[in-house]
Amino acid sequence: MSSTRHRQATRRRFEAVARGLLCCVLLLGVACGDAGTPAAGGGRTGGTGGTAGSGAAAGHGGASGIGGIAGVGGSAGTAGSGAIAGSGGNVGTGGNVGAGGTAGTGGIALCVTDALCRTCPDSFLCDQDDDCFSGYVCVPSGCETHEGADIKQCQPSRGGSCADVSECPDQSNYACIPVGASAPRCVRITPGCSGETEAYDCVPGFTCEGGTCVDRRVPCDDFRDCPKNHVCSFKSTGSFCARTFRTCHRDEDCNGFGSFCADIDGAGDEAKECAGELGSSEQACVNTDCNSASAPVCEADGSGTLATCGSHGLCLDDGDCAAEFICVELGQDGRKECVPSGGSCSSTASCPVREVCASPRSGDPPSCQAGTAP
Repeated sequence: MSSTRHRQATRRRFEAVARGLLCCVLLLGVACGDAGTPAAGGGRTGGTGGTAGSGAAAGHGGASGIGGIAGVGGSAGTAGSGAIAGSGGNVGTGGNVGAGGTAGTGGIALCVTDALCRTCPDSFLCDQDDDCFSGYVCVPSGCETHEGADIKQCQPSRGGSCADVSECPDQSNYACIPVGASAPRCVRITPGCSGETEAYDCVPGFTCEGGTCVDRRVPCDDFRDCPKNHVCSFKSTGSFCARTFRTCHRDEDCNGFGSFCADIDGAGDEAKECAGELGSSEQACVNTDCNSASAPVCEADGSGTLATCGSHGLCLDDGDCAAEFICVELGQDGRKECVPSGGSCSSTASCPVREVCASPRSGDPPSCQAGTAP
């Protein structure tokens, strides 16, 4: 009997343990079902405390979804990626709105560029001459703000070099001062300009007309876009054509416009201009070197550093020119040039701003030249 009772007691203990295990399994099954059912998760405020249920909480309460919509105001696309984290479909829709934000357009250009000014200036900016270093002047770069205002830059004066002010046109309107790191130059210190002193008063690319320096910069990619006796001058923001025949005192004044400072047309030593080297002679080309009836004057090459005897060049009168060419003052500085007769202009002042009256590179009669401008 005692053995039988012992077996019965053991069986009862085993059945109790089995029932306990069955209850645990059932409880675990219910818990797993809660985690995978959004409705059950939504019905429990305590469910939000569970880490696994956090995605469901975002789908139910919409609070995380609202945060995603607010992300539209931030950088485009961020809200969208946040929406992916939330499994709720509405949150993802909010992400799509964020992807369409204008923040992804790349922003607005810094300034308005054109054929002359192709890169927005970011250095040596100024509003007036007083904003610049000594010997520099404030000139329009060619670029504009979106409101239409000129963006100006400081540029060095290019008047002739000097040892003292006595070498300048006069001592009332000029000073002999250093320009940046260069040797002293004659710099105009009073407002205005005059034609005969244009090279002192106006920077390259500008001519003196009516007492004001007028923009005559002609856009170019290389010298072939420029008229005869002009070079393509490259600056940080763009490039333009500039006349090679500039007033000078010494060879170093002609950097970028010729190899030498010489009296090309024989007007006198006080009227020297930048000149190219004649072939490989290591000497400046002057008209007295040119004896051919068809090529009686010095003509600058494309770079301005060399010159050859040709038909387009400086002159004093028609007698210096080849047949069917005439001697005309195209600029404002008193210098004349041999050009074919029959041109459509005879002075740069008659052309629109940013154009010059000159013979094109082809050698045809003078006309208003615009370079690469549209």
